[in-house]
Amino acid sequence: MNKKMYAILASYIILTVSMGEQALAFETDKIPTSTNVQVTNDILKKQEKLPVYNRVLNENNMLLQKNLSVEEQSFIFNKDKEVLNINLHDAVATAINNNRDIRLSAYKLEKAEAAIGEASASKNPTISYSFNGGRSKVKNQVSLLSTAYSNGVNVVWPLWTGGAAEGAIDTARYTRDIAHVALYEKEADIKLSATTAYYKYLQAVNLSDVAEESVRNLSGHFTNVQQQYAAGIVAKLDVLSSNVSLANAKEKEIAAKNGKDVAEANLNNIMRLPMNTQLITTDKHFPEPEIDITLEQAIGMAQKYRWELIQAEYNVKIAEERISIAKAGYMPTVSLSGGYTWNDKDFPGFKNQGWTVGGGVSWHLFDGGATNSKIKEAKADLKIAEESLLKARESIELEVRQNYLNVFAAKEQIRATEAAVQQAEEAYKIATVRYTSGVGINLDVLDAQLLLNQARTNYITALYDYNIGIATLEKAMGIPAVIHIK
Repeated sequence: MNKKMYAILASYIILTVSMGEQALAFETDKIPTSTNVQVTNDILKKQEKLPVYNRVLNENNMLLQKNLSVEEQSFIFNKDKEVLNINLHDAVATAINNNRDIRLSAYKLEKAEAAIGEASASKNPTISYSFNGGRSKVKNQVSLLSTAYSNGVNVVWPLWTGGAAEGAIDTARYTRDIAHVALYEKEADIKLSATTAYYKYLQAVNLSDVAEESVRNLSGHFTNVQQQYAAGIVAKLDVLSSNVSLANAKEKEIAAKNGKDVAEANLNNIMRLPMNTQLITTDKHFPEPEIDITLEQAIGMAQKYRWELIQAEYNVKIAEERISIAKAGYMPTVSLSGGYTWNDKDFPGFKNQGWTVGGGVSWHLFDGGATNSKIKEAKADLKIAEESLLKARESIELEVRQNYLNVFAAKEQIRATEAAVQQAEEAYKIATVRYTSGVGINLDVLDAQLLLNQARTNYITALYDYNIGIATLEKAMGIPAVIHIK
Protein backbone atom coordinates (compact mmCIF):
# COMPACT_ATOMS: atom_id res chain seq x y z
CA MET A 1 0.00 0.00 0.00
CA ASN A 2 1.49 3.33 -1.05
CA LYS A 3 1.47 6.66 0.76
CA LYS A 4 -1.55 7.87 -1.23
CA MET A 5 -3.66 4.97 -0.04
CA TYR A 6 -2.55 5.58 3.56
CA ALA A 7 -3.65 9.18 3.26
CA ILE A 8 -7.07 8.22 1.85
CA LEU A 9 -7.58 5.64 4.61
CA ALA A 10 -6.59 8.14 7.31
CA SER A 11 -9.00 10.72 5.92
CA TYR A 12 -11.80 8.18 5.96
CA ILE A 13 -11.11 7.24 9.60
CA ILE A 14 -11.06 10.88 10.70
CA LEU A 15 -14.33 11.54 8.88
CA THR A 16 -15.98 8.52 10.47
CA VAL A 17 -14.90 9.49 13.99
CA SER A 18 -16.11 13.04 13.44
CA MET A 19 -19.52 11.87 12.28
CA GLY A 20 -19.71 9.52 15.26
CA GLU A 21 -19.03 12.37 17.70
CA GLN A 22 -21.73 14.47 16.04
CA ALA A 23 -24.18 11.60 16.32
CA LEU A 24 -23.22 11.11 19.94
CA ALA A 25 -23.82 14.75 20.66
CA PHE A 26 -27.15 14.60 18.82
CA GLU A 27 -28.25 11.58 20.82
CA THR A 28 -27.12 13.26 24.04
CA ASP A 29 -29.41 16.16 23.29
CA LYS A 30 -32.32 13.73 23.09
CA ILE A 31 -31.79 12.42 26.65
CA PRO A 32 -34.79 13.50 28.70
CA THR A 33 -33.97 15.56 31.78
CA SER A 34 -35.97 15.68 34.95
CA THR A 35 -35.65 16.74 38.57
CA ASN A 36 -37.68 13.73 39.61
CA VAL A 37 -35.50 11.13 41.28
CA GLN A 38 -37.66 8.21 40.14
CA VAL A 39 -37.52 9.35 36.50
CA THR A 40 -33.74 9.54 36.59
CA ASN A 41 -33.43 6.14 38.25
CA ASP A 42 -35.68 4.56 35.60
CA ILE A 43 -33.56 6.07 32.82
CA LEU A 44 -30.34 4.85 34.42
CA LYS A 45 -31.75 1.33 34.85
CA LYS A 46 -32.75 1.25 31.20
CA GLN A 47 -29.32 2.40 30.11
CA GLU A 48 -27.66 -0.29 32.22
CA LYS A 49 -29.53 -2.96 30.19
CA LEU A 50 -28.33 -1.51 26.86
CA PRO A 51 -25.19 -2.72 25.13
CA VAL A 52 -22.06 -0.75 25.88
CA TYR A 53 -21.93 0.87 22.43
CA ASN A 54 -25.51 2.20 22.83
CA ARG A 55 -25.00 3.86 26.19
CA VAL A 56 -24.58 7.61 26.47
CA LEU A 57 -22.04 8.99 28.92
CA ASN A 58 -23.16 12.11 30.72
CA GLU A 59 -19.74 13.50 31.66
CA ASN A 60 -20.80 17.08 32.19
CA ASN A 61 -23.66 16.40 34.59
CA MET A 62 -22.54 13.49 36.71
CA LEU A 63 -23.20 15.31 39.99
CA LEU A 64 -26.60 16.48 38.76
CA GLN A 65 -27.74 12.88 38.48
CA LYS A 66 -28.28 13.01 42.26
CA ASN A 67 -31.22 15.38 41.57
CA LEU A 68 -30.89 17.34 44.77
CA SER A 69 -34.09 18.97 45.88
CA VAL A 70 -34.33 22.70 46.38
CA GLU A 71 -34.27 22.22 50.16
CA GLU A 72 -31.15 20.07 49.98
CA GLN A 73 -29.38 22.55 47.74
CA SER A 74 -30.28 25.39 50.06
CA PHE A 75 -28.98 23.48 53.06
CA ILE A 76 -25.68 22.68 51.42
CA PHE A 77 -24.85 25.88 49.65
CA ASN A 78 -26.75 28.62 51.40
CA LYS A 79 -26.24 27.80 55.03
CA ASP A 80 -24.80 30.74 56.92
CA LYS A 81 -21.18 30.37 57.94
CA GLU A 82 -20.44 31.35 61.50
CA VAL A 83 -17.30 33.34 62.31
CA LEU A 84 -15.52 32.76 65.62
CA ASN A 85 -12.52 34.59 67.06
CA ILE A 86 -10.46 32.08 69.00
CA ASN A 87 -7.24 31.62 70.92
CA LEU A 88 -5.57 28.60 72.51
CA HIS A 89 -7.41 28.94 75.82
CA ASP A 90 -10.79 29.15 74.12
CA ALA A 91 -10.03 26.14 71.94
CA VAL A 92 -9.00 23.97 74.88
CA ALA A 93 -11.88 25.10 77.11
CA THR A 94 -14.45 24.51 74.38
CA ALA A 95 -13.06 21.06 73.58
CA ILE A 96 -13.09 20.00 77.24
CA ASN A 97 -16.58 21.33 77.89
CA ASN A 98 -18.06 19.64 74.83
CA ASN A 99 -16.19 16.34 74.88
CA ARG A 100 -18.37 13.27 75.38
CA ASP A 101 -15.55 11.04 76.65
CA ILE A 102 -15.05 13.45 79.55
CA ARG A 103 -18.76 13.29 80.31
CA LEU A 104 -18.59 9.50 80.27
CA SER A 105 -15.67 9.61 82.70
CA ALA A 106 -17.68 11.90 84.98
CA TYR A 107 -20.61 9.45 84.91
CA LYS A 108 -18.25 6.58 85.76
CA LEU A 109 -17.02 8.64 88.71
CA GLU A 110 -20.60 9.04 89.92
CA LYS A 111 -21.06 5.28 89.64
CA ALA A 112 -17.89 4.67 91.63
CA GLU A 113 -19.11 7.08 94.33
CA ALA A 114 -22.36 5.13 94.61
CA ALA A 115 -20.45 1.85 94.89
CA ILE A 116 -18.85 3.10 98.13
CA GLY A 117 -22.28 3.51 99.66
CA GLU A 118 -23.25 0.06 98.48
CA ALA A 119 -20.17 -1.49 100.09
CA SER A 120 -20.66 0.45 103.33
CA ALA A 121 -24.24 -0.78 103.58
CA SER A 122 -22.95 -4.28 104.32
CA LYS A 123 -21.96 -3.15 107.84
CA ASN A 124 -25.30 -1.55 108.64
CA PRO A 125 -28.30 -3.33 110.16
CA THR A 126 -31.12 -4.43 107.87
CA ILE A 127 -34.78 -4.15 108.83
CA SER A 128 -37.45 -6.17 107.08
CA TYR A 129 -41.20 -6.62 107.39
CA SER A 130 -43.14 -9.76 106.49
CA PHE A 131 -46.83 -10.71 106.29
CA ASN A 132 -48.27 -14.17 105.88
CA GLY A 133 -51.83 -15.34 105.63
CA GLY A 134 -53.53 -18.60 104.71
CA ARG A 135 -56.12 -21.28 105.35
CA SER A 136 -55.53 -24.93 106.11
CA LYS A 137 -57.67 -28.05 106.45
CA VAL A 138 -56.77 -31.15 108.42
CA LYS A 139 -58.67 -34.40 107.79
CA ASN A 140 -58.86 -36.76 110.70
CA GLN A 141 -61.89 -38.06 112.44
CA VAL A 142 -63.19 -34.52 112.14
CA SER A 143 -62.17 -32.15 109.41
CA LEU A 144 -60.75 -28.94 110.82
CA LEU A 145 -60.61 -25.74 108.83
CA SER A 146 -58.39 -22.95 110.21
CA THR A 147 -57.26 -19.46 109.15
CA ALA A 148 -54.06 -17.77 110.32
CA TYR A 149 -52.44 -14.36 109.75
CA SER A 150 -49.03 -13.22 110.96
CA ASN A 151 -46.94 -10.06 110.80
CA GLY A 152 -43.32 -9.64 111.68
CA VAL A 153 -40.46 -7.11 111.83
CA ASN A 154 -36.93 -8.53 111.78
CA VAL A 155 -33.58 -6.81 112.37
CA VAL A 156 -30.20 -8.31 111.45
CA TRP A 157 -26.96 -6.53 112.33
CA PRO A 158 -23.62 -8.01 111.20
CA LEU A 159 -21.12 -7.24 113.97
CA TRP A 160 -18.04 -8.90 112.48
CA THR A 161 -17.33 -10.26 108.99
CA GLY A 162 -13.71 -11.20 109.44
CA GLY A 163 -12.57 -8.06 107.63
CA ALA A 164 -14.44 -8.76 104.39
CA ALA A 165 -16.78 -5.77 104.71
CA GLU A 166 -13.95 -3.38 105.56
CA GLY A 167 -11.91 -4.66 102.64
CA ALA A 168 -14.82 -4.20 100.25
CA ILE A 169 -15.32 -0.62 101.44
CA ASP A 170 -11.64 0.26 101.00
CA THR A 171 -11.63 -1.38 97.56
CA ALA A 172 -14.62 0.73 96.52
CA ARG A 173 -12.86 3.88 97.73
CA TYR A 174 -9.71 3.08 95.77
CA THR A 175 -11.86 2.37 92.72
CA ARG A 176 -13.48 5.79 93.19
CA ASP A 177 -10.04 7.38 93.36
CA ILE A 178 -9.06 5.62 90.13
CA ALA A 179 -12.18 7.01 88.48
CA HIS A 180 -11.15 10.49 89.64
CA VAL A 181 -7.72 10.05 88.12
CA ALA A 182 -9.23 8.65 84.89
CA LEU A 183 -11.32 11.80 84.56
CA TYR A 184 -8.26 14.02 84.99
CA GLU A 185 -6.34 11.91 82.49
CA LYS A 186 -9.11 12.21 79.90
CA GLU A 187 -9.17 15.97 80.38
CA ALA A 188 -5.41 16.08 79.81
CA ASP A 189 -5.79 13.97 76.66
CA ILE A 190 -8.40 16.33 75.25
CA LYS A 191 -6.30 19.34 76.18
CA LEU A 192 -3.34 17.96 74.24
CA SER A 193 -5.54 17.08 71.27
CA ALA A 194 -7.11 20.54 71.21
CA THR A 195 -3.72 22.21 71.65
CA THR A 196 -2.27 20.17 68.80
CA ALA A 197 -5.22 20.96 66.54
CA TYR A 198 -5.06 24.67 67.39
CA TYR A 199 -1.34 24.96 66.68
CA LYS A 200 -1.79 22.87 63.53
CA TYR A 201 -4.37 25.39 62.37
CA LEU A 202 -2.09 28.28 63.34
CA GLN A 203 0.73 26.64 61.40
CA ALA A 204 -1.54 26.25 58.37
CA VAL A 205 -2.54 29.93 58.59
CA ASN A 206 1.10 31.02 58.62
CA LEU A 207 2.08 28.67 55.79
CA SER A 208 -0.82 30.00 53.75
CA ASP A 209 0.47 33.54 54.31
CA VAL A 210 3.92 32.46 53.16
CA ALA A 211 2.45 30.95 50.00
CA GLU A 212 0.41 34.09 49.29
CA GLU A 213 3.44 36.33 49.73
CA SER A 214 5.44 34.10 47.40
CA VAL A 215 2.76 34.51 44.72
CA ARG A 216 2.81 38.29 45.18
CA ASN A 217 6.59 38.45 44.92
CA LEU A 218 6.76 36.25 41.85
CA SER A 219 3.86 38.12 40.22
CA GLY A 220 5.71 41.41 40.63
CA HIS A 221 8.89 39.83 39.38
CA PHE A 222 7.11 38.35 36.36
CA THR A 223 5.71 41.76 35.46
CA ASN A 224 9.20 43.22 35.69
CA VAL A 225 10.59 40.46 33.47
CA GLN A 226 7.89 41.04 30.90
CA GLN A 227 8.69 44.75 30.80
CA GLN A 228 12.39 44.08 30.36
CA TYR A 229 11.67 41.53 27.66
CA ALA A 230 9.50 44.04 25.82
CA ALA A 231 12.38 46.49 25.98
CA GLY A 232 14.72 43.87 24.58
CA ILE A 233 16.84 43.69 27.70
CA VAL A 234 16.31 40.04 28.65
CA ALA A 235 15.71 36.85 26.73
CA LYS A 236 12.39 35.03 26.37
CA LEU A 237 13.77 32.25 28.55
CA ASP A 238 13.53 34.57 31.54
CA VAL A 239 9.85 35.17 30.78
CA LEU A 240 9.13 31.46 30.47
CA SER A 241 11.04 30.42 33.60
CA SER A 242 9.45 33.23 35.64
CA ASN A 243 6.00 32.21 34.47
CA VAL A 244 6.67 28.57 35.43
CA SER A 245 7.86 29.62 38.88
CA LEU A 246 4.75 31.74 39.31
CA ALA A 247 2.51 28.85 38.27
CA ASN A 248 4.26 26.55 40.78
CA ALA A 249 3.81 29.16 43.49
CA LYS A 250 0.09 29.43 42.74
CA GLU A 251 -0.20 25.66 42.96
CA LYS A 252 1.48 25.71 46.38
CA GLU A 253 -0.83 28.54 47.43
CA ILE A 254 -3.87 26.41 46.58
CA ALA A 255 -2.41 23.48 48.52
CA ALA A 256 -1.67 25.75 51.49
CA LYS A 257 -5.21 27.13 51.54
CA ASN A 258 -6.59 23.60 51.36
CA GLY A 259 -4.36 22.59 54.27
CA LYS A 260 -5.69 25.57 56.20
CA ASP A 261 -9.30 24.52 55.53
CA VAL A 262 -8.58 20.94 56.58
CA ALA A 263 -6.88 22.08 59.80
CA GLU A 264 -9.82 24.40 60.51
CA ALA A 265 -12.31 21.56 60.07
CA ASN A 266 -10.26 19.30 62.33
CA LEU A 267 -10.15 21.93 65.07
CA ASN A 268 -13.90 22.47 64.77
CA ASN A 269 -14.41 18.74 65.08
CA ILE A 270 -12.35 18.50 68.26
CA MET A 271 -14.22 21.45 69.76
CA ARG A 272 -17.52 19.90 68.59
CA LEU A 273 -18.47 23.03 66.65
CA PRO A 274 -20.21 23.13 63.25
CA MET A 275 -17.74 22.09 60.57
CA ASN A 276 -18.33 25.23 58.52
CA THR A 277 -17.43 27.56 61.39
CA GLN A 278 -14.82 30.06 60.21
CA LEU A 279 -12.09 30.43 62.80
CA ILE A 280 -10.03 33.58 63.17
CA THR A 281 -7.05 33.40 65.49
CA THR A 282 -6.68 36.45 67.71
CA ASP A 283 -2.90 36.14 67.38
CA LYS A 284 -1.26 34.70 64.29
CA HIS A 285 2.16 34.44 65.92
CA PHE A 286 3.41 31.40 67.80
CA PRO A 287 4.36 31.99 71.43
CA GLU A 288 7.83 31.16 72.70
CA PRO A 289 7.42 30.38 76.40
CA GLU A 290 10.54 29.68 78.38
CA ILE A 291 11.02 26.43 80.28
CA ASP A 292 12.61 26.96 83.68
CA ILE A 293 12.81 23.38 84.87
CA THR A 294 15.49 20.73 84.94
CA LEU A 295 15.13 17.23 83.55
CA GLU A 296 15.33 15.75 87.05
CA GLN A 297 12.52 18.03 88.23
CA ALA A 298 10.37 17.07 85.27
CA ILE A 299 10.90 13.36 85.95
CA GLY A 300 10.20 13.88 89.67
CA MET A 301 6.89 15.61 88.93
CA ALA A 302 5.87 12.83 86.55
CA GLN A 303 6.68 10.15 89.14
CA LYS A 304 4.45 11.97 91.61
CA TYR A 305 1.57 13.27 89.51
CA ARG A 306 1.34 11.12 86.40
CA TRP A 307 -2.13 9.58 86.18
CA GLU A 308 -1.03 6.12 85.12
CA LEU A 309 1.28 5.84 88.13
CA ILE A 310 -1.40 6.96 90.55
CA GLN A 311 -3.80 4.43 89.08
CA ALA A 312 -1.14 1.71 89.30
CA GLU A 313 -0.53 2.55 92.98
CA TYR A 314 -4.25 2.30 93.69
CA ASN A 315 -4.33 -1.05 91.89
CA VAL A 316 -1.63 -2.27 94.28
CA LYS A 317 -3.74 -1.18 97.24
CA ILE A 318 -6.81 -2.86 95.78
CA ALA A 319 -4.84 -6.08 95.34
CA GLU A 320 -3.76 -5.91 98.99
CA GLU A 321 -7.34 -5.42 100.12
CA ARG A 322 -8.45 -8.41 98.08
CA ILE A 323 -5.94 -10.54 99.96
CA SER A 324 -7.58 -9.43 103.22
CA ILE A 325 -11.01 -10.18 101.78
CA ALA A 326 -9.87 -13.65 100.76
CA LYS A 327 -8.38 -14.32 104.23
CA ALA A 328 -11.75 -13.42 105.75
CA GLY A 329 -12.88 -16.87 104.60
CA TYR A 330 -10.95 -18.34 107.56
CA MET A 331 -12.63 -16.00 110.04
CA PRO A 332 -15.99 -16.41 111.81
CA THR A 333 -18.84 -14.00 111.25
CA VAL A 334 -20.85 -12.60 114.14
CA SER A 335 -24.30 -11.09 113.85
CA LEU A 336 -27.08 -9.86 116.09
CA SER A 337 -30.73 -10.40 115.26
CA GLY A 338 -34.09 -9.53 116.72
CA GLY A 339 -37.74 -9.50 115.82
CA TYR A 340 -41.29 -8.68 116.84
CA THR A 341 -44.27 -10.71 115.63
CA TRP A 342 -48.04 -10.55 115.62
CA ASN A 343 -50.48 -13.33 114.73
CA ASP A 344 -54.19 -14.02 114.83
CA LYS A 345 -56.84 -16.09 113.11
CA ASP A 346 -58.58 -12.90 112.04
CA PHE A 347 -57.27 -10.44 109.51
CA PRO A 348 -54.95 -8.52 109.74
CA GLY A 349 -53.43 -10.68 112.50
CA PHE A 350 -52.27 -8.22 115.19
CA LYS A 351 -53.91 -9.78 118.25
CA ASN A 352 -51.18 -12.00 119.68
CA GLN A 353 -47.73 -10.46 120.11
CA GLY A 354 -44.22 -11.79 120.64
CA TRP A 355 -40.55 -10.87 120.31
CA THR A 356 -37.17 -12.51 119.86
CA VAL A 357 -33.57 -11.39 120.43
CA GLY A 358 -30.52 -13.41 119.59
CA GLY A 359 -27.02 -13.57 118.26
CA GLY A 360 -25.22 -15.94 116.00
CA VAL A 361 -21.75 -17.07 114.99
CA SER A 362 -20.96 -18.69 111.67
CA TRP A 363 -17.58 -20.28 110.99
CA HIS A 364 -16.56 -22.38 108.00
CA LEU A 365 -14.28 -24.99 109.50
CA PHE A 366 -13.51 -26.52 106.11
CA ASP A 367 -14.46 -25.25 102.62
CA GLY A 368 -12.58 -27.73 100.48
CA GLY A 369 -9.58 -25.41 99.95
CA ALA A 370 -11.56 -22.62 98.27
CA THR A 371 -10.30 -19.92 100.66
CA ASN A 372 -6.69 -21.01 100.26
CA SER A 373 -7.02 -20.82 96.47
CA LYS A 374 -8.59 -17.37 96.67
CA ILE A 375 -5.68 -16.15 98.80
CA LYS A 376 -3.13 -17.49 96.31
CA GLU A 377 -5.01 -15.86 93.46
CA ALA A 378 -5.13 -12.52 95.31
CA LYS A 379 -1.39 -12.68 96.04
CA ALA A 380 -0.67 -13.32 92.37
CA ASP A 381 -2.79 -10.27 91.48
CA LEU A 382 -0.71 -8.24 93.93
CA LYS A 383 2.51 -9.30 92.22
CA ILE A 384 1.03 -8.34 88.85
CA ALA A 385 -0.03 -4.93 90.19
CA GLU A 386 3.41 -4.27 91.71
CA GLU A 387 5.21 -5.27 88.53
CA SER A 388 2.87 -3.11 86.44
CA LEU A 389 3.67 -0.17 88.70
CA LEU A 390 7.41 -0.62 88.20
CA LYS A 391 6.94 -0.96 84.45
CA ALA A 392 4.86 2.23 84.35
CA ARG A 393 7.54 4.14 86.27
CA GLU A 394 10.23 3.13 83.80
CA SER A 395 8.05 3.90 80.78
CA ILE A 396 7.04 7.32 82.07
CA GLU A 397 10.61 8.28 82.93
CA LEU A 398 11.65 7.47 79.36
CA GLU A 399 8.67 9.41 77.97
CA VAL A 400 9.48 12.51 80.01
CA ARG A 401 13.16 12.35 79.11
CA GLN A 402 12.39 12.11 75.37
CA ASN A 403 9.85 14.93 75.46
CA TYR A 404 12.17 17.16 77.48
CA LEU A 405 15.03 16.69 75.02
CA ASN A 406 12.70 17.23 72.06
CA VAL A 407 11.58 20.58 73.48
CA PHE A 408 15.10 21.94 73.77
CA ALA A 409 16.04 20.57 70.35
CA ALA A 410 13.05 22.42 68.91
CA LYS A 411 14.19 25.55 70.76
CA GLU A 412 17.55 25.38 69.01
CA GLN A 413 15.80 24.79 65.69
CA ILE A 414 13.86 28.03 66.19
CA ARG A 415 17.05 30.05 66.55
CA ALA A 416 18.68 28.32 63.58
CA THR A 417 15.69 28.72 61.26
CA GLU A 418 15.15 32.30 62.42
CA ALA A 419 18.69 33.18 61.33
CA ALA A 420 18.12 31.35 58.04
CA VAL A 421 15.00 33.44 57.39
CA GLN A 422 16.91 36.68 57.94
CA GLN A 423 19.66 35.58 55.58
CA ALA A 424 17.16 34.36 52.97
CA GLU A 425 15.27 37.67 53.08
CA GLU A 426 18.52 39.57 52.58
CA ALA A 427 19.55 37.27 49.72
CA TYR A 428 16.18 37.75 48.02
CA LYS A 429 16.43 41.54 48.28
CA ILE A 430 19.93 41.52 46.81
CA ALA A 431 18.96 39.21 43.95
CA THR A 432 15.91 41.34 43.14
CA VAL A 433 17.87 44.59 43.15
CA ARG A 434 20.67 43.10 41.04
CA TYR A 435 18.20 41.79 38.45
CA THR A 436 16.30 45.07 38.30
CA SER A 437 19.59 46.91 37.81
CA GLY A 438 20.52 44.57 34.97
CA VAL A 439 23.46 43.05 36.83
CA GLY A 440 21.95 39.78 38.15
CA ILE A 441 20.26 36.90 36.38
CA ASN A 442 16.67 35.71 36.57
CA LEU A 443 17.61 32.33 38.04
CA ASP A 444 19.13 34.01 41.10
CA VAL A 445 15.80 35.72 41.87
CA LEU A 446 13.80 32.53 41.46
CA ASP A 447 16.22 30.51 43.57
CA ALA A 448 16.28 33.20 46.25
CA GLN A 449 12.47 33.18 46.43
CA LEU A 450 12.43 29.40 46.67
CA LEU A 451 15.01 29.42 49.47
CA LEU A 452 13.08 32.16 51.27
CA ASN A 453 9.89 30.09 51.16
CA GLN A 454 11.73 27.06 52.52
CA ALA A 455 13.38 29.08 55.28
CA ARG A 456 10.07 30.58 56.39
CA THR A 457 8.41 27.16 56.27
CA ASN A 458 11.17 25.66 58.41
CA TYR A 459 10.86 28.51 60.90
CA ILE A 460 7.10 28.06 61.23
CA THR A 461 7.56 24.30 61.59
CA ALA A 462 10.16 24.80 64.33
CA LEU A 463 7.79 27.09 66.25
CA TYR A 464 5.03 24.51 65.88
CA ASP A 465 7.27 21.68 67.08
CA TYR A 466 8.41 23.72 70.08
CA ASN A 467 4.91 24.58 71.27
CA ILE A 468 3.63 21.06 70.68
CA GLY A 469 6.68 19.76 72.51
CA ILE A 470 5.87 21.90 75.54
CA ALA A 471 2.25 20.74 75.56
CA THR A 472 3.34 17.11 75.27
CA LEU A 473 5.90 17.56 78.06
CA GLU A 474 3.26 19.08 80.34
CA LYS A 475 1.02 16.06 79.83
CA ALA A 476 3.95 13.70 80.38
CA MET A 477 4.68 15.45 83.71
CA GLY A 478 1.08 15.01 84.84
CA ILE A 479 0.14 18.68 84.85
CA PRO A 480 -3.69 18.74 85.09
CA ALA A 481 -5.76 20.35 82.39
CA VAL A 482 -8.45 21.46 84.83
CA ILE A 483 -8.17 22.47 88.46
CA HIS A 484 -11.13 20.90 90.26
CA ILE A 485 -12.26 22.85 93.30
CA LYS A 486 -14.77 21.19 95.61
